[in-house]
Amino acid sequence: MLNGKPMAEIRSIKETKFIADAMLGKLSKWLRILGFDTLYYRNKEDDKLLELALSENRLILTRKTSLKGRKDIKHQLLFIIDNDPLKQLKEVIEHYNLTIDAHNVFTLCIICNQKLETFPAELAKDRVPEYVANTEKAFFICPHCKKIFWRGTHYQNMWKKIKATINPQP
Repeated sequence: MLNGKPMAEIRSIKETKFIADAMLGKLSKWLRILGFDTLYYRNKEDDKLLELALSENRLILTRKTSLKGRKDIKHQLLFIIDNDPLKQLKEVIEHYNLTIDAHNVFTLCIICNQKLETFPAELAKDRVPEYVANTEKAFFICPHCKKIFWRGTHYQNMWKKIKATINPQP
């Protein structure tokens, strides 16, 4: 047992995929930061969201009351209650009993959900601020949107927020 749930119910990053509705963009970003494959569905059509969730075996995260009472998807849907994205993240982690693997954190593009690839520092220097090019050695690029990432102070600040959310101190 862990957190009152049988070990078989603990979900890993590899087996867990989400689709979040148009009201959960920031939650989508935070789940991606943790390494969870999360589609951010901006379209307002419930039927298309459900179709995509079922075809790709994704858990549905929503704030739409029109989906909340649907009995046909109740085991695949989590109605998000809180307004704060970090509290929403905690809600998802606790509801699905997710395990966070530090090796998967910051491995997905927060914009388009693609797996990041290493990017040579010598190529990054012309595409990032000069200070970053001079102080950072490791860079990553999204193969889809071409955004470049590095582990600067924002990385450390996000880690602090994640730790405070997952393991809050009394």
